[in-house]
Amino acid sequence: MSILKRHISTRELYGECLTFIPSAAQLDQFEADMKILNPTMLRDSLKEAAETRKLQGVPSPQQRRLIHRIYARKINEMSSMYPFVFTVENSLRSALAEHLGSHFDRLDWWVIVRDFQRAGKDPSSLGHIRGKTVNARFLKSVWRALENIVAAEKIQLIDGPDKTDEFFYCTTLGDIWEMTRADWSLTRGMFSSDQQLGYKLDQTMFNNTMRLIKDARNELFHSNPIKNRARVIEACERILDALDVHLGDLAADLAAVSYVPIAPSVARTARHLIPAR
Repeated sequence: MSILKRHISTRELYGECLTFIPSAAQLDQFEADMKILNPTMLRDSLKEAAETRKLQGVPSPQQRRLIHRIYARKINEMSSMYPFVFTVENSLRSALAEHLGSHFDRLDWWVIVRDFQRAGKDPSSLGHIRGKTVNARFLKSVWRALENIVAAEKIQLIDGPDKTDEFFYCTTLGDIWEMTRADWSLTRGMFSSDQQLGYKLDQTMFNNTMRLIKDARNELFHSNPIKNRARVIEACERILDALDVHLGDLAADLAAVSYVPIAPSVARTARHLIPAR
């Protein structure tokens, strides 16, 4: 599929957005945009730029810069969600490791399942871990997470003796979600009580909330725009609140800190068409 066919709808949006006929050099710039920028975010930026241009009367020399400013803002909006999704994932991972370690009275309880699996035994014959009954679904979720670690070639991280919670830091968010919901009667205790929260955190609410967060996480990591940002932040806040993390203060702390950006080492030349200048 040629660039022309890939971007027919984008070219049509350029026609609605721009008030001038681009020169050959300007066409090269717009071709570069269509070739390099995220296609969905570019189309959304063009739609927004068309409305902004109508309202503000943006002159033709500044219209590409306007499109790129909107595109940059959309990148910032996406990246602003990452700290909350990151905090949810890592808070859940740490809380589950701590909760299950306390339940089984051993942080590395999972090595029992690991060694059982490596011995080629059937998981259905492992009904207890350190004298504690485990249901089949929970055991299956741990079993699958261990298989995923092996498939991802992270086996060396959970190999050998003298382990603690390494297993949890090799798992995916999907693994953590599945282990948590696999035995809700076991894992509900890692969260604050309904009385403390002021609402009922049941398995259905947890699953619906996690589904929203996991889908958003996958979209972020695949560079896809997220339309329902407010709902995702609300979902993150619900899980973090249940883990006694205050999202409002976290957001304030993030806003209050700054970092020293890494200075670029490559000077801009005529071939650098993006971002618009």
